[in-house]
Amino acid sequence: MSPHKIDILPSPAALSSYGISKNGFLPADAPLSRLPHDYYQPWENIMKDLPVLIEKQQIRQRIDELPTLDTLHLDSEAEWQRAYSMLAVFTQGYVWTGPEPSERLPPAISIPFLEIAERLEVHPIATYAALNLWNWKPLEEGADLTQPENMVAVHTATGTDDESWFLIISNAMEARAGLLIHGMLAAMEAVERNDLPTIIYGLEYFKQSMVEIGKLLERMDERCNPQVFYHTIRPFLAGSMNMEAAGLPNGVFYDEGEGKGSWRKYRGGSNGQSSLLQFCDAVLSVNHSRCGGFHAEMRRYMPGPHARFLDDIEAIANIRSYVDNHQDNTELLAAFNEAVAALSGFRDKHIALVTRYIIIPSRMAKPAHNIKRTDIASASTKISSEKGQTLELRGTGGTKLIPFLRTSRDETSETAVAR
Repeated sequence: MSPHKIDILPSPAALSSYGISKNGFLPADAPLSRLPHDYYQPWENIMKDLPVLIEKQQIRQRIDELPTLDTLHLDSEAEWQRAYSMLAVFTQGYVWTGPEPSERLPPAISIPFLEIAERLEVHPIATYAALNLWNWKPLEEGADLTQPENMVAVHTATGTDDESWFLIISNAMEARAGLLIHGMLAAMEAVERNDLPTIIYGLEYFKQSMVEIGKLLERMDERCNPQVFYHTIRPFLAGSMNMEAAGLPNGVFYDEGEGKGSWRKYRGGSNGQSSLLQFCDAVLSVNHSRCGGFHAEMRRYMPGPHARFLDDIEAIANIRSYVDNHQDNTELLAAFNEAVAALSGFRDKHIALVTRYIIIPSRMAKPAHNIKRTDIASASTKISSEKGQTLELRGTGGTKLIPFLRTSRDETSETAVAR
């Protein structure tokens, strides 16, 4: 629940105060491709060479030579966001490149990263915000952002088109949801007016949106190879929580110099940190109580304004209770239950995608071209049981992968109103 009581709906005019734009949870304008102040050129130089530095395992050496820059020359919100994204990717490269992961993050990253993360109200790790929301550019001005071929990622850890496409598919889904947010706010307002046609229209639009977003998800295979994703891209999405088997028993020490610093454990980048799906859950009043608080925890990995928006929507969600009290209206009941089924269906598509991109590659032989690299991907994926006899696949967010996704899907289906 939100710490402040809210009893009126966030109006479309108020959405900007929550960091929501015409592109949904993506910013209205494309993120910066470089920081304007020359003071930050040392960061930009590393970013420009990042995939090569990672491939040649030189990233730690380059970062160890960095001066510790302060944040005094960051001005606009877009500059803070770019700085955050850069330091997030540096962190992943530093920790996960090499024969063994690094348990220490040097002050040149830790000091500014902690300050910037606090300013943006998000954890200092490679979050969905760092990798997706604040990491894209249109291929031409005025491009339709709901189509992934019209965007590319500003930066990637691997320099591959596969990684850019993997990230941009989610961004196209976010852009497609821009209108959905307005539509569902209108439906919630309509509940207060007892305006049945608008409520039904909103629910039908929700269903249509879920179908279209699901089709975008199914386009992943067009340009992202499952083997490349699993063995090359996925290691750089890993966090420091539940990573004992991968060589991080205590997490990562964020070294702030002069003996200062702290051990920290964070979940890795995950689509569970997307505000879009949590918005869909909130407006339909999906109850994820069996997921062990994971969804609530993920809000702390979202930009502060987005998390507050979800808290506020959740606190005043009124559509399901209205449907529950008007079950005699068969059109309304059908529209709501079909909306729930569409959200559940989207989660089925996500499970199918995870099977193709993680479960199946984990059981296959490693591609020959990858043998020279330590397979941190598998180490950070498989966690031994207490007896050391079984292996569990975990997501980059640190959860038991398929059981968690199935529980989320089942809890969604259970939201339907039965007559």
